[in-house]
Amino acid sequence: MTATAKRAEVIVIGGGQAGMTAGYYLGRAGIDFLILDAAPRAGQSWRQRWDSLELFTPARYSSLPGLRFPGSPGHYPGKDEVAGYMQAYARAFDLPVRYNTRVTALERTEGGYRLAAGSGSYEAAQVIVATGAYQQPFIPPIAARLTSEVTQLHSAAYRNPAQIPRGQVLVVGAANSGAQIAADLAGTHRVWLSQGAPIRRLPRRILGIPIHTFGDRLGLIPAPFDTWRGRTQRGDLLVGASLRQLARRHGIRLAGRATGADGHTIRFAGGQHLDVSAVVWATGYRPDYSWIRLPVLGPDGLPRHQRGVTEYPGLYFLGMHDQYSRGSSLIHWVRHDAAYIAGHARARADGGAPGTEDAGDRPGHRQGTPEQGPGQLAVGGQQIWMPARA
Repeated sequence: MTATAKRAEVIVIGGGQAGMTAGYYLGRAGIDFLILDAAPRAGQSWRQRWDSLELFTPARYSSLPGLRFPGSPGHYPGKDEVAGYMQAYARAFDLPVRYNTRVTALERTEGGYRLAAGSGSYEAAQVIVATGAYQQPFIPPIAARLTSEVTQLHSAAYRNPAQIPRGQVLVVGAANSGAQIAADLAGTHRVWLSQGAPIRRLPRRILGIPIHTFGDRLGLIPAPFDTWRGRTQRGDLLVGASLRQLARRHGIRLAGRATGADGHTIRFAGGQHLDVSAVVWATGYRPDYSWIRLPVLGPDGLPRHQRGVTEYPGLYFLGMHDQYSRGSSLIHWVRHDAAYIAGHARARADGGAPGTEDAGDRPGHRQGTPEQGPGQLAVGGQQIWMPARA
């Protein structure tokens, strides 16, 4: 399609990992598509995370389909590496992304869907909503009871210890983000880490083998939640050092669930309390689909769907937390849902029955296998293999 076109067979909303993966499979299927993204460039959401962030997946399992992540397969990429990889990916497959284009409304039309975005509007026969699992930062209501003298940040706004004043700092939330931020702060601050419900923990490696290698090869991570393998993958998971190990290594003190606040004081389950100068809320995100002007959401504010396929013809969701499997919101494994949805989109575009899964993306398909003849691309000064474009 041309640079000025406002219509496509499929419009993908969101140019992050899920949106670009959808674009990869739509391109392979020969479908006319366009990606609309609110950010100024690819990988922007990663650039905005805290400076010391590392993925909990090694590079081998931090790639999108068709393009290996550069560097040693066993290293754990930092956030700037991921941002650079996302930019390289968009270039490698010449993805038609319009940046600085935030979609503010989606509605049904007689021939498909209309989207309001920026100063214009777009039309599509089909739409894939790929706005990701991390939309609106959530801060518990008890935060409002703290005095303005207490510095408060959500993990989405945290960058480095220089933002945090001297004194005791509390990190609320002990999953992967909270644990990493607590360790980052421990070198310069007196840090407490508050854990709510117990979180299962797995080490990064077992006998030197990354834990995600076991999860992938045993079919656990991409397993549907309604199977016995998938049921073992439900719930939050801490990958890396345990909380007790963090406490020993970094001098971090552990606290229970935060239950209340007043002035400078946070109260915890069991009667413990703590006076703080700052709080980092690593308390997750909430979905925001208020811009969708269709009755497609359930009472919980989440879309009603079957593996991303809604009751509205040609309307799909991709990349949501726990959408179909643990892998649905993970960089490497979102490919399975994306291929499935692209199959539906191709079948609808062709006027046939919905498809299921792209033949090149069966669960047994191994990352980095050239699919249509290999080529090379330089990313970060390194040559990496990629398949030739269809």
